[in-house]
Amino acid sequence: MSRWKKIRKIARGVLGMGLTFGALGGALFSLVALVSTVFFPGGEDDLGFMIIAGAVWGGAIGASFSAILAIAAGGRSLDELSYRWVASVGVIGGLLLAGVIVGASWGDWPNWNAVVPFSILPLLGAGVGTASLLVARKAGRALRSGEETGSLLEG
Repeated sequence: MSRWKKIRKIARGVLGMGLTFGALGGALFSLVALVSTVFFPGGEDDLGFMIIAGAVWGGAIGASFSAILAIAAGGRSLDELSYRWVASVGVIGGLLLAGVIVGASWGDWPNWNAVVPFSILPLLGAGVGTASLLVARKAGRALRSGEETGSLLEG
């Protein structure tokens, strides 16, 4: 495979993962917005912002996770990657994201609340990374790279 075909394949994967995570982030934040309006009335003005922020952050997280994974994997296929290794990459991505969030808003964190992103985001990164590998391996049995998606719909 030529170098440009590899680069296009990786870019397509990064974009696809970003769009998938963005859709999931928007859906998750829609649920959070729904629950917040039921239990905490009065914040209805921020619902659209919450959903858009979830989609944007989800897309950025998915694309960055996929790019880090593609670089760190060094050309290995998904079948060759272990769950522990992918979870480790997810933890690293979560730590980097927490560093960006806390670093960009350092003065706004009262007391020790800056610890929260450094505890939650690495766990989310590990969980989502492992789940992504599970889904990719499941889909990999039905569809190999370069095949048409019609084969997924056939029994």
